[in-house]
Amino acid sequence: MHEPPASRPRVLVVEDEPDTRAMTVDALGGQYDVVAVGTVAEALASARAALPAAIVLDLGLGRESGWDLVRSVPEDAALRRVPIVVLSATPPADPPPGVGPWAAYLMKPCPMARLREVLASIVP
Repeated sequence: MHEPPASRPRVLVVEDEPDTRAMTVDALGGQYDVVAVGTVAEALASARAALPAAIVLDLGLGRESGWDLVRSVPEDAALRRVPIVVLSATPPADPPPGVGPWAAYLMKPCPMARLREVLASIVP
């Protein structure tokens, strides 16, 4: 009997810049079921609708801040165990008060092979 293929882990990419979002989706699409959004509200809605194995997050989201998502995830019982990989041009600094930790912090430009390596180490 033929068994259906195993489902791939879902990764949520939160990036407001269309070219960077497309490049990230292309880089991860071979290994993961990738969903890409451009705002914090879209990210929260998508993550609550179908729990991702990880979130790849840009901190600079136009008029929004990725910190808002980093702050919201630990407050949400369904999402609090989802690891966040920050992928940002913003240098790492101490997070604002009330912001939870992240699993990894990668600086743009980041080789996509490095992002895949980091995700492979945290996504079962």
